[in-house]
Amino acid sequence: MRPEPRAFLLRVLPFFTGASLAAALVLTGVAMVQTLGLMRARPPGTRVEATVLTVDLRPPTQTEPWYEGRARLFVSDPQLGTFTIATDHPPVSVTEIWPGALVEVAVTPGHPPQVAYWPTARERHNRVTLIALALTLSLAAISGLATRMLRPA
Repeated sequence: MRPEPRAFLLRVLPFFTGASLAAALVLTGVAMVQTLGLMRARPPGTRVEATVLTVDLRPPTQTEPWYEGRARLFVSDPQLGTFTIATDHPPVSVTEIWPGALVEVAVTPGHPPQVAYWPTARERHNRVTLIALALTLSLAAISGLATRMLRPA
């Protein structure tokens, strides 16, 4: 004999609530660690947008096992004006670049000005974690409310 759907839901929904709350607890810890790492990874200086003019990325060889390269950026800073600067190619864990791309950089005044890439890849990972956290919390809330509404009075 099959159980009644309402009774089945009353048995299953608390497990969904508990699993969602456990996942939310784990995601909260992950989001906290990512946020602290992101705060440490942000370079000093003013955050501005730069245009990538050229990218010269050399593939690894037998003598040099790592990708090496340079990128030329066109930076328009409200304080320092516009200038071009050549920088090392950033790792993909920081940001992705290609000719014509707009990238976020931090500019520190000096002669010549210092330019560091803003960690936009880490910001995207943090944003995805926060969205997943919101979804798991909403799933826990919905299943908890459904459990209370289906209980007999």
